[in-house]
Amino acid sequence: MKRILILTAERSGTGHKSAANAIERKLDKSKYEIKQVDSFTLMGKIGTMLENSYIPITTKLPILFYISYLWSQTFPNTMHFLIYTQLKRRLKKEIQEFQPDLIITVHSMFTKAISRVLKKENINIPFYIDVIDLVRPPKVWYDENADIMFVPTEDVKNDYIEKGFSKDKIFVSGFPIREDIIRRDRAKEITDKINILLVNPSVNLKRNIKFVKEVSKIENANVTIICGKDKRLYERLIIEQKKGNVSKAVHIYEFVNNMNEFLDKAHIILAKAGPNMILEAARSGTAIIVTDYIKGQENYNYEYVVKNHFGFKCTNPDEIYKKIIEFINSNELEKCLNNVINSDCNNGASFIAEFIDTNIN
Repeated sequence: MKRILILTAERSGTGHKSAANAIERKLDKSKYEIKQVDSFTLMGKIGTMLENSYIPITTKLPILFYISYLWSQTFPNTMHFLIYTQLKRRLKKEIQEFQPDLIITVHSMFTKAISRVLKKENINIPFYIDVIDLVRPPKVWYDENADIMFVPTEDVKNDYIEKGFSKDKIFVSGFPIREDIIRRDRAKEITDKINILLVNPSVNLKRNIKFVKEVSKIENANVTIICGKDKRLYERLIIEQKKGNVSKAVHIYEFVNNMNEFLDKAHIILAKAGPNMILEAARSGTAIIVTDYIKGQENYNYEYVVKNHFGFKCTNPDEIYKKIIEFINSNELEKCLNNVINSDCNNGASFIAEFIDTNIN
């Protein structure tokens, strides 16, 4: 039985873990023993601190995150070398104990550092990178020493080729999406009320609350907000609802384990430009409104939505009510619901699993 080591992250957003899970579920357990490892733990205390600080920094100090992003873009090799110095001993030990036949990373910070360990230690194991940024991936994803790079779109592949990467190493796989979100074969119909789902639509607490208040004014709509792991947002919305500042009809949830059920019912979703959320929405046949982004990391992901006519971008909560009303009344909503079922970017896990079957066994 072949062994596969998937390097992911548990707490720096949900996309990495979701992608790793999707790949693991598509791999035949009779052929493979699969182990997921949180890459940050391989860096010891420093890595744990970095991972634990991700959500607080992106939600409370986004400018600090943006500065760190700019630094990593300017000095990517320096960043990877620093990571290498912290994880080399633990990664070597992990490889020695698990003896993988293949290593895959789904996190941009753990690319060149991994291939450097393999090269320095003369470890001959295939190393694959699964790029999970939709548009214009940051430089930290680039690793000329990787054996294979899976990318989500043809545009990203072309970007890599322009940067000098061999086209023989790059495969357009799409994005690994959780399989419990069923791809629709026909557009959702609006029979009564429009179901609007907000999934933590902003990194800013005040804008988040404002988005909910404005959307809740829309007549003939069922409005649901999922706050995820942002407890501040959930607690504030409950207080605002008790005060009468948020409609009693708005359904407010914290973190949920049945996102597929919420997406299945929604006609419109308002969410940040996280690639995982965008593609889960697309797979579920939901029109998408991009309402914010983590500066630096997600700046351009909205382009995928706009280019494919799946929805639009509106980061100003003062404009969202008017924009949605126009979206509905102009029949643009129906057009987007028809367009989004043709999304071709959300079946990456199957592609990657089939590729591994062909090339590792």
